[in-house]
Amino acid sequence: MSSLFYRQIGNGPPLVLLHGFCETHEIWNDFVEPLTNRFTVITPDLPGFGESKLLTSPFSIDQVGDAVAHWLTEEKIAKAMVIGHSLGGYIALSIAENHRSLISGLGLFHSTAFADTPEKRENRNKVIDFVIRNGVTPYCETFVPGLFYDKASAHIPKVFEIAVKTNSKTLLEYIAAMRDRQDRSFILHDPEIYKLIIAGKEDLLVPIETSREMAKMSQKFAFFDLSKVAHMGLFEAKTECQDIITRNAEPLFFNN
Repeated sequence: MSSLFYRQIGNGPPLVLLHGFCETHEIWNDFVEPLTNRFTVITPDLPGFGESKLLTSPFSIDQVGDAVAHWLTEEKIAKAMVIGHSLGGYIALSIAENHRSLISGLGLFHSTAFADTPEKRENRNKVIDFVIRNGVTPYCETFVPGLFYDKASAHIPKVFEIAVKTNSKTLLEYIAAMRDRQDRSFILHDPEIYKLIIAGKEDLLVPIETSREMAKMSQKFAFFDLSKVAHMGLFEAKTECQDIITRNAEPLFFNN
């Protein structure tokens, strides 16, 4: 039995999509179809989300990265392009540093290689306190609409439906792990790792200035900033993002 629950569809080299905070593999269900024409698309539930068991607490982002790397190894998923949405990007960065041989490329999809600023760390502490006092549902009622540029987006109810199922312990443990994660901006300089950076110009969680700073620092990379998109380009600019991923993952596998 696999250590993580996952969905696999398509044929071709492996493209692993790691979901974000308060998400599951389901977040990708309506996104992956065009990608399956060229890739085997694999979408796991990260530990503690969906049908995957939570790690022993407390745990770090690196321990989650190790768990995902173990899953890749046990499922014989080799040299994958690993793209992480938000939290998933932090985990992809950990894998890129600690399990380099498992990946062909790294994608940061509304994510950042920088550690939290002091202000961001304090905001995470406030979220922890809020969830302890009020629970998951009131948090998600504010959190989910804030991910979108269009606060009336038809996708908000579906994302909320996924988010609100998050176990409170999972939510609290991951907030602490994200707060305490290390800076991995040095990976941006690495000429041996291909980096794909997709950013939203209206993203409040990963400001576009942060993404542009990453692009300026990077070697061997592609950078795309999306207009009228906040933190959810997989919904807000679905076709454009599908095309970006296809065009930038293909050379890793088919032009060698």
